[in-house]
Amino acid sequence: MQELLTKADKEKKLIGSGLIPQMMDKLTALSYDDLVAEMPEFVSKLGTVLEKRLPEIEEVDTEKGTAFILKYLPQLMEKVLSSDAEVKNELAATEDMTFNLKLGNIAEMAVQIRDGTVSFSPGLAQERDFFIDISTEKLLQVLSGKDNVLSGFMGGSIEMWREGDEGDMEKAQSLLPLLAVVLEKLKLDRMM
Repeated sequence: MQELLTKADKEKKLIGSGLIPQMMDKLTALSYDDLVAEMPEFVSKLGTVLEKRLPEIEEVDTEKGTAFILKYLPQLMEKVLSSDAEVKNELAATEDMTFNLKLGNIAEMAVQIRDGTVSFSPGLAQERDFFIDISTEKLLQVLSGKDNVLSGFMGGSIEMWREGDEGDMEKAQSLLPLLAVVLEKLKLDRMM
């Protein structure tokens, strides 16, 4: 992974080079224990590499970005859920909900939590309980370790409500314990 991150940092144009899919293929192939061991350093270094390329990242077609993320995110989530009873129990305790997740110009997806399972769909759900919009810049700062989600909520670079579109904040708040447990288990709690 380290070698691919170093290559990615030196690559003239990262998007289309095939390096990020190679990294993600290696990451998803890891055992749960190896995934936990790799995540803190990998996420931070990947965030730093991507942060340097903000304009290039923002040019990614949203549909292609969403498809790329949805190729890997469900696999990683399933690995965590099938390997960690505490995460599975927290998911089971999380209220049923549907929310839209917009990652800057990179990706848009609907996330559904129902009966102790989580699923992801491309695009935004028409009927949802709330939404989370995070700017590309803030996302990369959080990944790199230079910032965290809480400051994004307080500073406005992560939105969960807009005038006339507040959503169900009780459901949004019930997501936080699950998010905290997943990040803690992956040793990414610095992101909170």
